[in-house]
Amino acid sequence: MKFVSILAGAVLVVGASSASAEVVSTSANGFELRSTAVLESTTSEQAWAALGQWGSWWSPAHTYSGSSANVNLGLSAGGCLCEVWDGGQIEHARVLLAWPGQGLLRMNAPFGPLQAQPLTAILTYTIRPRDEGGVEVTQTFVVGGGGEATAAMAPLVDTVMSGGFERYVRYTQTGSAD
Repeated sequence: MKFVSILAGAVLVVGASSASAEVVSTSANGFELRSTAVLESTTSEQAWAALGQWGSWWSPAHTYSGSSANVNLGLSAGGCLCEVWDGGQIEHARVLLAWPGQGLLRMNAPFGPLQAQPLTAILTYTIRPRDEGGVEVTQTFVVGGGGEATAAMAPLVDTVMSGGFERYVRYTQTGSAD
């Protein structure tokens, strides 16, 4: 599977100095990842809108079709983070909670090889205004129920997810993910 080989060969791209990423914990059957960034010149509304423009910032290397333009996210409960291309389609995630006024987006998101395992994968974005101006955005990804093989994937999944988060941060601040 293309995504599996891409995941295995992924390289973490570190961008803004105000961002951090970590594997928070691993257990016998899962893991928790967290990435956080301060976007000093960004409003909550801008940060929220950028989440809905997933195909503009997600890396094409981490798609099935090879093109991020084929990825769309509906920012409402039941909305699909889906990739549709000539010859195929995939639901990467399903929106569980979309609450723009509270800066909270939660999805059931068993990306790539996680879809083939009996697990739960919850991806959450939290956008909080800062007293100093700008916002702090946190991405958490909690995966559980898949057994030891799932827990062992934590570093590789972190590489993909934190790399995607860095692209989101760049896109939100500059209008370009690259």
